[in-house]
Amino acid sequence: MLAEQRLSRTKDISTKIKNSDLVNRRRRQIADAAIQLFIDNGFHKTTTRQITRRAGVSIGSLYEYIASKEDVLYLVFESIYFEVERSVAKTIEKAGIGGGALSEVIRAYFLVCHRMNDLILLIYQESRSLLLQWRKRVQENELRITGIFMKMLTRKQPKVFYRTLMKAP
Repeated sequence: MLAEQRLSRTKDISTKIKNSDLVNRRRRQIADAAIQLFIDNGFHKTTTRQITRRAGVSIGSLYEYIASKEDVLYLVFESIYFEVERSVAKTIEKAGIGGGALSEVIRAYFLVCHRMNDLILLIYQESRSLLLQWRKRVQENELRITGIFMKMLTRKQPKVFYRTLMKAP
């Protein structure tokens, strides 16, 4: 399910290649190559030549799979959100709906954020470099992750949660 969602979120990036499996594989290869470059150099100082060299593809080939360097940044962001959601979903599956489920999910979320802190920082530092359509998608990703916790809070003892909030200073 999450993998299908991941693919559907990047289908709006234009490509000249018809084979969707190949497109997804290459885009992952390109995004994986770009991640550390963007972290180390920043988005603007990283060149497409550096990305292609690290990904092992030519510049001409790169532009068969994406239309712009901003598309690469968006692919990187999507891979980060995918990993966060995957980790949280895995914890929800294990935790079920028992008394400690919410705390387990929150703990898993903070652990994945800690583990991926450089990547999450990249999102917050470089999202302004995205095209407007991709910035909107980043915002949707943030809201979707927040929604996971909102659903858990409203599903699991909302009265207890509300009383706890009311007691807070």
